[in-house]
Amino acid sequence: MYRKYAEEAMDVVKTIEADGARLPGSEEEKAACKKLVSEIDSRTGLKARTESFVYAPEASIGAINKLGWVAALLLIPYYFGAEIIAMVGYIAIMVFVVTQIVIYTGIWDFCFKKARSSNIITELPPSKGEAEYTVFLGAHYDSSWCWKLAAKNPNTAIVKTAYGIVGAIAMIGLSLVAILNRFGVFDEAEIVSIVTYVVPVAFLPGFFFVSHFLTQDKTEASPGAMDNLSGIALNMMVMKYFKDHPEEMPEGMKLVNIGFAAEESGLKGSSAYVKAHKAEFDKDNMYVLNVDSISDPGYFAAVKSDPWQFTRFDRGMIEMIKESIAETGEKVNEIVNPVGGCDSTPFCNAGIKTVTFAAQKPTISDYYHTYKDVSERLETEVFEKGFAVILNTVKKIAASRAPKVDVEKVETIQAAEVAAADENAAE
Repeated sequence: MYRKYAEEAMDVVKTIEADGARLPGSEEEKAACKKLVSEIDSRTGLKARTESFVYAPEASIGAINKLGWVAALLLIPYYFGAEIIAMVGYIAIMVFVVTQIVIYTGIWDFCFKKARSSNIITELPPSKGEAEYTVFLGAHYDSSWCWKLAAKNPNTAIVKTAYGIVGAIAMIGLSLVAILNRFGVFDEAEIVSIVTYVVPVAFLPGFFFVSHFLTQDKTEASPGAMDNLSGIALNMMVMKYFKDHPEEMPEGMKLVNIGFAAEESGLKGSSAYVKAHKAEFDKDNMYVLNVDSISDPGYFAAVKSDPWQFTRFDRGMIEMIKESIAETGEKVNEIVNPVGGCDSTPFCNAGIKTVTFAAQKPTISDYYHTYKDVSERLETEVFEKGFAVILNTVKKIAASRAPKVDVEKVETIQAAEVAAADENAAE
């Protein structure tokens, strides 16, 4: 039914993918932005615009490999008697991991080089009358650095990374023990000294693994066909569908499509949009449907939360996604985001009703954030079903806005009318 839109979405993916990876803040990301604006204009007949923002591209995930090298280098002061410097360094690493890589606070962004990126906004007003509410479609167009450990062996990537993290935490303790041992706190000082001298060597492989977690080499970066040109292309086609079929455009609905930049840098694009427009938000009349990675049959899912970001998405929209998935015949899944965060989170934190739709196996794989995320592994059939889920969810949001019938009131009126009719008949 929606085959032609799915095929065109696949063509969009291949058109943008052909120019290579789009790392946050890179010239390639900027070029992709211009190209997407042109594609939107020519394919949908709608006029796209951009909004730029400044941020630190490598202040989150992009810094992970550097932390591995820092952890290894901190062994130098440790072994030269400056254990307190090493301890402070390892504590700083863990603070950075929690605040920047896990929960995306951005408090250390000032320490990193800045860049400029742009969000892409396309609007479709109601076919008749004034807009009463707005439905936002969201997806990010930047792609990720290559997770080398996952590309090499996804089954051991988490274990190797955890090895390095545990090593950094252990070194905080060992550094403290070594410092205390200098003050004669322990009875067996010589044994303690040997232990604190030998054990750190065991953590070197873990630090090496973290230093090779990802690479900044653009030639190995992810082309991002699944993550997330799939969402970009499908949202574009949903906009085109409603433009082609104005009779199906829900009354009173304004549809806005946003292509977010810098998602891989800690949701910087969506955060910038929320910050720029928060004063204009009408929370009772806004809905955000984020689409991220439509790829794997059998794994169509409503993402209900970002646990790392302490956000829970709108239950009503979650159920709408699940109903739309069921209507395609796909298995219905409801999941939490297993790692990081998605572009629903900044809107959720702003009090906006939102949900994320994904169709990706929720485990580490050799095609997630690697050079293997290419269009060759994507299927038009999956895109067709993904398109249907997005389109039907938009329609369900519109249906939820329809005036609700007060059944009890109607029944009371009907009963009164029957009683009146019976009384008149008796007279």
